[in-house]
Amino acid sequence: MEIRLRVLFINAFFLFCLLMVSGCSTVPKRDLPEPQKPAAVKLPFETPAPTLRELNSDIVYSTLAGEIAMQRGEYELAYQHQLQTAVLAGDAIAAERATKIAILLKRDDLALKALKHWIELAPNNLSGRQHAVTLYLDTGETSLAYEQMEAILAISQASGENGFVPVMAVLTKRKEREMALNLMQRFQAMHRDDPESGYALSLMSLVWRDYPRAETDIRNVLADWPDWSKGNVLLSRLRKLQGDGEGAVHVLERALVRTPDDVTLNSALARLLVELNEYDKAYRQFEKVHRIAPDDTDTIYSLGALAVQLKQTDAAKGYFKRLLKMGSHTDDSAYYLGRIEEQEGNAEEAINWYKRVNAGDFRFEAMARVAQVQADEGNFREALDWVRNMRIQLPEQSVQLYLMEARILAEHGSVAEVLSVYASGLEAHQEDDDLLYARGLYAAEIGRMDIVESDLRRVIAHNPNNADALNALGYTFADRSMRFEEAHDLISRALELKPDSPAILDSMGWLQFRLGNLPAALGFLKSAYAILPDGEIGAHLGEVLWTMGDSAGAEAIWRQILEKEPDNKHVIETRRRLAR
Repeated sequence: MEIRLRVLFINAFFLFCLLMVSGCSTVPKRDLPEPQKPAAVKLPFETPAPTLRELNSDIVYSTLAGEIAMQRGEYELAYQHQLQTAVLAGDAIAAERATKIAILLKRDDLALKALKHWIELAPNNLSGRQHAVTLYLDTGETSLAYEQMEAILAISQASGENGFVPVMAVLTKRKEREMALNLMQRFQAMHRDDPESGYALSLMSLVWRDYPRAETDIRNVLADWPDWSKGNVLLSRLRKLQGDGEGAVHVLERALVRTPDDVTLNSALARLLVELNEYDKAYRQFEKVHRIAPDDTDTIYSLGALAVQLKQTDAAKGYFKRLLKMGSHTDDSAYYLGRIEEQEGNAEEAINWYKRVNAGDFRFEAMARVAQVQADEGNFREALDWVRNMRIQLPEQSVQLYLMEARILAEHGSVAEVLSVYASGLEAHQEDDDLLYARGLYAAEIGRMDIVESDLRRVIAHNPNNADALNALGYTFADRSMRFEEAHDLISRALELKPDSPAILDSMGWLQFRLGNLPAALGFLKSAYAILPDGEIGAHLGEVLWTMGDSAGAEAIWRQILEKEPDNKHVIETRRRLAR
């Protein structure tokens, strides 16, 4: 059963966020500073008392004139009125608007003038301080930029937040990377007693994809705080990004020797093992996380998804039903329970679960599975009604639903019905490549070469580098006609675009066979079969071996396929034809 493990575990944004927010939970070589989260936050800068007692005509006029000028695109005039509102009314929002208008105009002088009012009126506003860092660096006033960096840190820490990351985020946007790095290094040196400073410095190079420098920086932090889980997770990630999966695992395992029950480290190792396709090990690792944190719903969900992958369906059902009782991951859990029931042949139960998926990433797929299960059960008219209803509810998925309707009709309906659906789809979505490509492939199956060539050439005209369309048309010419020269040109172009594609290698091999170049055909087909040992490629490879007198080799390939797929039509048809 296909599941989205990479969506669950490898998503780069999720991993980056994990690195950014994971806390520390162990006792390191040096004591980590305890985060301060006072019950009543006292911000470091005193906000001035409001001076405006009541509106006056000047304030009303400048406010309205500023808005009208913005709507008309008269930005300099809008700036003047917004700034006047800020001064007259003591309005920080007007000062912020004036600053951003000046930045839009690329007038640093005007931006700095407005910015000073913004910071004076809202001294604890992080956005204002971040804009100040940028503007002072743009104008070469590095010392003033540094003062704003310290202000950002103070404001963040007063709220119990990490202030080093917002500073790093501003500096990473600078084109002058060396200058930005030097400034961040100076900032880190002033706060080296806080490991978060070195962590942010390492993240800076990570964002720039300078992984060796990022690794050096985080190793410097870990020299003082070797048991800091957050730092070890980042070091592991950096090892993985540099192609050293084994080293990435070793970093986490070594840290876990000292702190075996650290949830952050154990979770990071489990996800890393998934990324490395070590699903059995990952499952056992998530079980360990589950023992440490039995109520963590993300861990339970991960265990359920991995259990599906490992075909441990009873365990998977248990995890997903527990999540439903806990009221967490309800839509995804219902989807997976539907997939399990479908796999076990329980059509009605599968449909019921699928219909409980009301939101989330799997909603469309769950609704689509309802139609497919209905069709597989022989209720294909009911399935078609379901698909057409979906097209009304989900107009953004209209193309995919036309394709689904065509697939159902291709299995259960008539040729005329299938072609009618494609025609309707292309009327609603003119020149859509997905619809044209799918109709072209279907036309090849029914022998309508006129449609095949017309549709696939239209796709290629839209995108000359569409390797799949080039290959499909080339293979059709090689298999269904004697247009070998055109086939060779199309397949060669496709092979240049995707040299390791088993489908394209198979097409070139089959073309060479049709041309009588048996050794060349054998080479291409062996390469294709080594990458993807599927039925169609195996049928072609077997036929070439048979033609070359190696009937035993051909039969060995075919038996290998039929052991997995006893009803494989490609192999069965080829053997029957050659046995005549």
